[in-house]
Amino acid sequence: MTLLDLSEGQSAEIESINMDKLPKPMLTELLELGFFPGARILLKTKSVVLGKLICTLGGTTIGLRMKDGEAILLKTT
Repeated sequence: MTLLDLSEGQSAEIESINMDKLPKPMLTELLELGFFPGARILLKTKSVVLGKLICTLGGTTIGLRMKDGEAILLKTT
């Protein structure tokens, strides 16, 4: 399951990040923002028209491109 598979308002735990799907600078950025295994993430908004995901992680609201969300692997609890 990836971040794209979540429904709005649903949360999950980050299992891993597929490093092959992200450029190295983006991977570094995500890690600095707290996208690491075990972190809890909440999908607030999914806009297919804009190709954006709005999520909350560690009390911070973050906007991501949908293609970057495909690289974030989750496990539901």
